[in-house]
Amino acid sequence: MREALREKIRESLLSGSTWLRGFFMLVYAGICYLAIWITGIVILFQFGVVLLSGKPNERLLPVGQSLSLYIRQIFSYLTYNSDEKPFPLGSWPTVNEYDVKPVVNLTTEPEPPQKEINQVNG
Repeated sequence: MREALREKIRESLLSGSTWLRGFFMLVYAGICYLAIWITGIVILFQFGVVLLSGKPNERLLPVGQSLSLYIRQIFSYLTYNSDEKPFPLGSWPTVNEYDVKPVVNLTTEPEPPQKEINQVNG
């Protein structure tokens, strides 16, 4: 029984497909790191747009969503939940324009009433 286990471990260590997957995992980990930085830039830009205009940039919503889906694809590959290689060896995730809706309702709330400060003249 011990010998069978040793043989199985030996086969796994010498398997070219396992090492090739490991190589792709390193490559995709680097790509994921870059994609997270780009997503961070999109987040900051979108936040700035919301601060200035009160609503998200509609053209930027699909970019953020596709980046999110791409990062999810990479994590699925890295965690062995998927054998499908993400972009650039696979396809870029598609986003349906009708699926992209702002999740946050950015309606403005009324300002609280200001307290009057009585000035004492005297």
